[in-house]
Amino acid sequence: MKSSSMRQSTYILTIFLIFLFPFSAIAQQSTVKGKITDLVSGEALIGATVIVKGTTNGATSDNDGNYQIRVNAGKVTLQFSYIGYQSKDQTFAIAPDVEREINIQLEEETTILNTTVVSASRFEKKLGEETVSLDVIKPHFIENQNLVTAEDAVKRNSGVTVIDRQVNIRGGSGYSYGAGSRVMILLDDMPILQADAGGPNWTSIPMENVGQIEIIKGAASALYGSSAMNGIINIRTAYPTNEPVTKISTFGTIYGSPAKEYDDNGELLRKDWWNYDKIELTPGDESTAINTKKPRPYNTGLNFGHRQKFGKFDLVIGAQVLSGQEWKYGSFENRGRLSVQTRYRFNEKVHVGINGNVQAGKNGTFFLWNGNVGINKYLPAALVGEPTQVKAFRLTVDPFFNYSDEKGNRHKILTRWYKVDNNSTNNQSNFSNFLYGEYQYQRRLDKIDLVLTGGVTGNYVVVEAPLYGDTTLSGTNIALYAQADKKFFNRLNVSLGLRVETNKQTASKTETNPVVRIGANYQAAEYTFIRASFGQGYRFPTIAERFIETSLGTGVAILPNPGLTSETGISAELGVKQGVKIGGFSAYVDVAAFLNRYYNMMEFNPTTQGTAIGFQSQNVGNTQILGLEASLQGEGKIAKKFPTTAMIGYTYIIPKYLDWEDVKTASLTDYNVLKYRFRHTFTGSWDVNIKGFDFGISAQYFSFMENIDQFFTIFIPGLLEYRESRLKDNYQDKEPKHQYKGDFILDLRTGYTFKGKNNNKYKISFIAKNVMNKEYSLRPGMIEAPVNFTGRLDIEF
Repeated sequence: MKSSSMRQSTYILTIFLIFLFPFSAIAQQSTVKGKITDLVSGEALIGATVIVKGTTNGATSDNDGNYQIRVNAGKVTLQFSYIGYQSKDQTFAIAPDVEREINIQLEEETTILNTTVVSASRFEKKLGEETVSLDVIKPHFIENQNLVTAEDAVKRNSGVTVIDRQVNIRGGSGYSYGAGSRVMILLDDMPILQADAGGPNWTSIPMENVGQIEIIKGAASALYGSSAMNGIINIRTAYPTNEPVTKISTFGTIYGSPAKEYDDNGELLRKDWWNYDKIELTPGDESTAINTKKPRPYNTGLNFGHRQKFGKFDLVIGAQVLSGQEWKYGSFENRGRLSVQTRYRFNEKVHVGINGNVQAGKNGTFFLWNGNVGINKYLPAALVGEPTQVKAFRLTVDPFFNYSDEKGNRHKILTRWYKVDNNSTNNQSNFSNFLYGEYQYQRRLDKIDLVLTGGVTGNYVVVEAPLYGDTTLSGTNIALYAQADKKFFNRLNVSLGLRVETNKQTASKTETNPVVRIGANYQAAEYTFIRASFGQGYRFPTIAERFIETSLGTGVAILPNPGLTSETGISAELGVKQGVKIGGFSAYVDVAAFLNRYYNMMEFNPTTQGTAIGFQSQNVGNTQILGLEASLQGEGKIAKKFPTTAMIGYTYIIPKYLDWEDVKTASLTDYNVLKYRFRHTFTGSWDVNIKGFDFGISAQYFSFMENIDQFFTIFIPGLLEYRESRLKDNYQDKEPKHQYKGDFILDLRTGYTFKGKNNNKYKISFIAKNVMNKEYSLRPGMIEAPVNFTGRLDIEF
């Protein structure tokens, strides 16, 4: 038996060792530091993760890519990772109380599924892991096709159409001529829809500095609010890298003569209105004569973009000037735009900045053609008269603040002042000021793979406009949102979101509505991702939909409807993304089945009010769209030598009214199909570079728009005759549904890239659009562009 003194000595020794252990452990630690960069470009990777493998001990790289971490002496394995890059392990032995430098270069993932996106979750995430349909458009896709506006770019994506600037995803919207949108347009997470009319000003978006465009398909109201009922388009700016980047591009387009057409006697009908001195819109009526002697249709422009770091200060400048006369008489645009984005990085935790965008210009357009025969397709209708001209001025100022800490907390404040001044020649002017603010909090709990996001948004708009009866109108919106993104078993991603939104307009009651969204994505194999999502949608009427009061010429009025009520809806989807890698080419194939339902849907319908005949935004009941979409997007090298990119997509929808009998009389068809939709759409693009020479082809297909407003056939000259001319040759009257010919549009391009002095890069491109000179119309009373040819020069230094 041990003596009491021995037991006491043992006790004291034990206590001593317990207290000694932490100091001993600290004494056995060392410091590892270094820089994490991109393998190819050498650019610093900001926010890359460093973890001692098998532990929770970690660190992140700062704004210069530098990291520092304390490790226990002995054999150590550090794991370096960054979204969109292949993780890398580094094993080494380190002595106690020393400092060692280890610099790491990470290589980008070779599969396109690892493209980094932010729009669906509000934090960086791999494309393949998203719980909703999300497509990405890269800058080279935009430049190769000379897509000078975001509108031109997004409508090349599968399931996306744009008619009169109104964007539509998977048939979710009909046609409202800029009075409301179910798709939210964002620039760097900030809404850019015009506050009173809910329409985007596509030309204000600085395409010369685009990093990528992200398109979400399906209800996204839980994160982004009322106008996101049908999806999201988020244009993300490319920030500066270590080396300054300057891009200049200049381009010129000339339009060819429209397709040949002959009258009943076999005589050629001329359509080149620019070679006429004067034309009477109504033959024999001098009062309808217009002076048509104008330049041949053309388009020319210059883009400038510059991105540079000045120490901790980031600067992005973009500018565009453009002048052009369209193929339609009197439709022209002359504009200039300047955008500036700044960011000051006090450290890796605190960023502040202010962005600004100003645009001024003048444009002209007409709403309806003058007929279906010959030159009349390219002239304004006699009842409308001379095209409308608008002097437009737009200004945005966007201060922001970001703060994050080592514990995974991030705070973001976004604000905006948006001024619009549209001075129109036809009493359709509108002037508005829009104020927007958002606070967002995000907490990352890496130990349990959970990201929590929440925030509050508020906006206020005041409008003074002859377009709304010379009255001053206002509207407010306040919303709270929250979302949780959790990964289980390193394979299953689950997302749950909630938003509560309150809206108020002049002469309306305050309205509050909650919406939820839930989604899941399961990684069944290395490159196989199965997703399912369900989201509620909600859309409050815009000021334009409720209060617009104007006319189309002398015969048709656009009437207000202050009693218009909100619409709600649901969106459900089941989809699969399958990664494919063949040699140096990687791609994903995406197949999705979807269901969209809208309740109390708002559409413009024919109506009468007193003696006025025209259109009015109305609640038309409940609607449903079933559909299937398949797409492929890939990039890489053919035979490991020739860089290539490909994007192909097909969308099929079954759009129906659930209350068909209530709207049947206003529809042109006698069978149930939603108005202003295309059942089938296809888009495809392919580019390849062979020793500096680029070759590309793009194609689009639209099935014919089956159903439109019956009333359109009364006041749009030649509309019925045009539709009859599009019937298939083998069409029989006994068939229950009309069989129309669709429209297939083909573009071709080629170019050559070479390097000059100081390693400057030059590219000369030639692009031919609508090479088959197809004469087609995507909405009643408006013809699309004939064959046209573009030359473009890009310089990067």
